[in-house]
Amino acid sequence: MRLTAARQRERQGAAGNGSANDLVLGYLTWLFQGMPEYYAAETGRFELPVPWLMLHGCLLLLVGFYPAADLTRSGGQTLVRTGKRIYWLLGKAVWVFGTVIVYYCMLTAVLVLCALLTGGIACSGEAMKFLYGVDMDGMGGMKIFLSWWVEPLLVSMALCLTEMVLSLVLGPVLALFLMLGYLTASVFWTSPLLLGNYAMLLRQDFLSGHESISFFNCLTGCIGCIVVILAVGCGYMKKKDVFAIDNI
Repeated sequence: MRLTAARQRERQGAAGNGSANDLVLGYLTWLFQGMPEYYAAETGRFELPVPWLMLHGCLLLLVGFYPAADLTRSGGQTLVRTGKRIYWLLGKAVWVFGTVIVYYCMLTAVLVLCALLTGGIACSGEAMKFLYGVDMDGMGGMKIFLSWWVEPLLVSMALCLTEMVLSLVLGPVLALFLMLGYLTASVFWTSPLLLGNYAMLLRQDFLSGHESISFFNCLTGCIGCIVVILAVGCGYMKKKDVFAIDNI
C-alpha cells in the first residue's frame, strides 16, 4: 500500500511540473488523443472520444451554415450581376480555411491561458505515457509539431471544405450530419480513407504501428480531398440555377 501511494504521488508530481510549452502540450494531447484502434468484443468496454468529437464537431457546426445562407442573400445577387460563380466558391473556400486557422489559433490561446492559470494537466514524458499512452522518448520538436498541430489542421480544412460544398448541394443540415457521421466512422474503423484517423494521436503510425496512418498519407489525402472537392464544387456551381437558390 505504501509503495502504491508513493508511486501515485510521484505520478501526480510529474504531471504538475514543467514549462508552459509542456503544459500546453498536455492539453493538446488530451484533446487530440482520440482513441486506440477499436476491436469489437462482447466483454470489452467502449467509450467514445468525446473531447475529440466535440472539438471537430464544433468546427463543422461553425462553418456549415454561412456559405449556403450567403448564397440565398447577397451572394446570389452578386453571382447574377458578375457571373463569377467560380470566384464566389473559391472565396468561400478561402473563408473556410481562414476560419479553421483562426479556430486553431484561438484554441491555442485558450490552452496557453489555461496552462498559465491552472498549471496544466501533464508535462513530463512519464506523465504523458501514464495518462495518455503517448511515449515521448526520442520524439523531436518537428515530429510533435506535425503530429499535434499540422495533421489535425489539414484534416479540419479538408472536412470543412467538403461540408461547405455538400451544404450547397444538399443543404447545411444534411451536410453537417453526413460529416459528423463520417467523423464518427473514423472512431470505429482505422483506415487511411477515413481522414479522422490522422487527427487522432493514438491512431498515428508512431504509436499505433499502422504505417498507413502517416503524415505523408495525411498530407496527400487531405490535399487530394481538397482538390477533388473544389473541382466538384466548381462543376456544380457552373450548372447551378442561381435563380432557384431559395430551395437550398
